[in-house]
Amino acid sequence: MSTNPGDAGGYSHSQKLPLYLLIATLPFSDFLQMGAVAFNAAPIMGDLGAGPEEYSVVATLYAVVAIAIISLHRWLVEQFGWRSVTIGAGSFFALGALVCANCGGLVGFALGRILMALGCSSFLTAGRVLVNHIPPSARRFTGIKFFAAGLAWGLVAGPVVASTAFAGSGWRAGFLALTVPAALIAALAAWTLDNKHPAVHAARQPLPKGLLLLVGSCFLLLHALQRTAFDFFVDKSKLYAALALGLPAIGVLVGIDARRAHPLIRFRELAHPSYLIGLGVFGICYTVLGANNFMLPVLLQRALGSPLEMIGRYLGLGALAGVASWIVLSRLLPRHQGPMRYYLVGFAALLFCGWRLSGLGESASVEQSVLPALVCNGVFIIVVLSTTAMQTFQGVQHDEATFSHANQVKNILAQFGIAAGTTLAALCMQWRSTVRYVRLAESLTSSNTALQPALDQLGRHFAATFDAVAAPQLALSEVAQRVAQEATFMAATDYFQLLAVVASLALAATIAASVWTTARPRLPGPPLNGKLTEALRRISSQR
Repeated sequence: MSTNPGDAGGYSHSQKLPLYLLIATLPFSDFLQMGAVAFNAAPIMGDLGAGPEEYSVVATLYAVVAIAIISLHRWLVEQFGWRSVTIGAGSFFALGALVCANCGGLVGFALGRILMALGCSSFLTAGRVLVNHIPPSARRFTGIKFFAAGLAWGLVAGPVVASTAFAGSGWRAGFLALTVPAALIAALAAWTLDNKHPAVHAARQPLPKGLLLLVGSCFLLLHALQRTAFDFFVDKSKLYAALALGLPAIGVLVGIDARRAHPLIRFRELAHPSYLIGLGVFGICYTVLGANNFMLPVLLQRALGSPLEMIGRYLGLGALAGVASWIVLSRLLPRHQGPMRYYLVGFAALLFCGWRLSGLGESASVEQSVLPALVCNGVFIIVVLSTTAMQTFQGVQHDEATFSHANQVKNILAQFGIAAGTTLAALCMQWRSTVRYVRLAESLTSSNTALQPALDQLGRHFAATFDAVAAPQLALSEVAQRVAQEATFMAATDYFQLLAVVASLALAATIAASVWTTARPRLPGPPLNGKLTEALRRISSQR
């Protein structure tokens, strides 16, 4: 059975259920692969013999291809139809996962990630636009609930599946597992969608000319962001040069594309205040998401010494709070749609997360001290992202193509936000760990009364365990390792202290906006015309 998604409102529940499942599986698969790749970065580099700088090139290639496909999503649907595009995306996603799982080196892994980007980069856009193909009704909100639930469960499943696969058969098994949701997407798309072309731009258009300029400028900016994590404290000129070339190039693209009869993206129609404000909030959220995805594993593994497979379970448990948050939110939104209360909850949860992790002690228990903060991080992600999504697209839903373009721009911004967050967290880690390490090393002098007894005790331990001649050197190495771990721990707490400050500012801005909205005088509406006034008078007299 295949249906036009635009007719979803006219089918029975058993017929609409596959469409709802497709809407949920699309964001689930994207966040599943995102969590799996981020979690397994260190094992992948170790297995393939790649350094962080080489691995960052793969991340840049993935993001650039993803941006190109996201920007082309509406054009592809207009050319080939929903069924072909969605089945093709699922197929590319599965093929890329198989290539990554069976690659023998970094080049093969890079090819696999590019193939995955050709598929999964459009999943979020496709899922959200398919929701709007359901006619306005309670059924459309059901579609939104499936979409958000898929996103929330993807955040849970990503680290859990990756850690389980790593503990059992290695990181390659995690990529093999991605073929399951890919096959499900292709099967559900073949069942529920057809290839009827959207009526807006039914005529086949040539490939947008601005695509090459978009890809080139995005590669320049994203590569500069990735390289900044390694070069910033040595040479900032490359970053400044990339910004000076890349940002004006994107501005030129927007200006040129706006004049075309059939633009790649309708930027002019997206100049809506609520949409632009929403993009700003999305940018903050995705930047924090990228930074936390980098720093939380660093804190748990390198600072607190937790095993990698346990870290995935801790992160999954924290993300599970996001699922619970969405269940509560989905019940409250139909009756209480004001966004300010939800922003207050979300940013307060982020503040608690930063405050809790910034005050950790060296002997902190992960279950008692870190897990509550991970729970609050999960609450922040789902509550703030969901609330922002509800508010951002209200002014651009009048036209399907415009709504699709609005989602495409938001998801392009997500690629930059996550990359920027990762870079900022890496720079913060380098800066603060260096400062902390220097200060700790300066304290390890002959005047430190605790140093020599510690070296003597370690020396006796290594002499009894290993070689007595090498015991003093091993003791010094152990002390140096402990100092490095302590510097990493203190740098991580410095980052979360900064996160608490950012959350406090966001919370203060939300409170100020809420007070301003409440205190703002309401302007009177336009006067009623004579016929409407007379009609109301007749209704009143009949009562």
